[in-house]
Amino acid sequence: MATQKEKTAEGFPQLQAIGVLESCFKEKFGTPRQPHLVPGSTARLRVYPRYNPEHSLAGLGEFSHVWLISWFHLNTNKTFHPKIHPPRLKGGKIGVFASRSPHRPNPLGLSLARLEKVEGDTLYLSGIDLIHGTPILDIKPYLAFSDAAQAPVDGWVPDNAFPELAVVLSPRALKDTEGDAPLRALIAGALRHDPRNRRDATQMKEGAELEFFLCDREVHFSVAGETATVSRVAAAVKFDKKFRRKKPGA
Repeated sequence: MATQKEKTAEGFPQLQAIGVLESCFKEKFGTPRQPHLVPGSTARLRVYPRYNPEHSLAGLGEFSHVWLISWFHLNTNKTFHPKIHPPRLKGGKIGVFASRSPHRPNPLGLSLARLEKVEGDTLYLSGIDLIHGTPILDIKPYLAFSDAAQAPVDGWVPDNAFPELAVVLSPRALKDTEGDAPLRALIAGALRHDPRNRRDATQMKEGAELEFFLCDREVHFSVAGETATVSRVAAAVKFDKKFRRKKPGA
């Protein structure tokens, strides 16, 4: 039975977003699992007027990095699972509090992003790992003297936690992205760490075509062995997850 102190601690007021992120990643599939895996990824955060950004953001532009506290608004889990299957543990289980899984009792995210600049009420960010439309609950500056741990130990995470795929653009994809080196780098970064979950990576037919939305493009690709091949890059119709033509595992 919960003590009176525990009951009191549960009575937190409702959290309010200070803004909603505008990210180059439009859906969960294709979004990096950790920040800075795709340095070229970009996002923009406009702070709501009611938080008086002219004053509340004063001085933030002097920092190179910020912590973003977010809400995993696309979570679909209805029950709490104390153990989860991290993608990099190859089927093994670990306690949810020893992981960064978004499926938590309180679906809060913590991301470190590079702060490119602050203009008025807007933060321009890079190295992001959050989806377009993510509610942001708070911003805190990164402080190297206190936030950088000395001799950290990564626990159960293996040294090769992020094996990389080779990324190849087909002649069609090269033509589709001609003259847009940043887009090519962004596509390569998103695919290099294999966006598929473990089930899809092991059960899907090798070479099956998948797609994901990135900025205003649809990126079509397949994976064979340790190589991801981009077959084409098309202008995206207005994104709506109900109208995806192909889904992982389909």
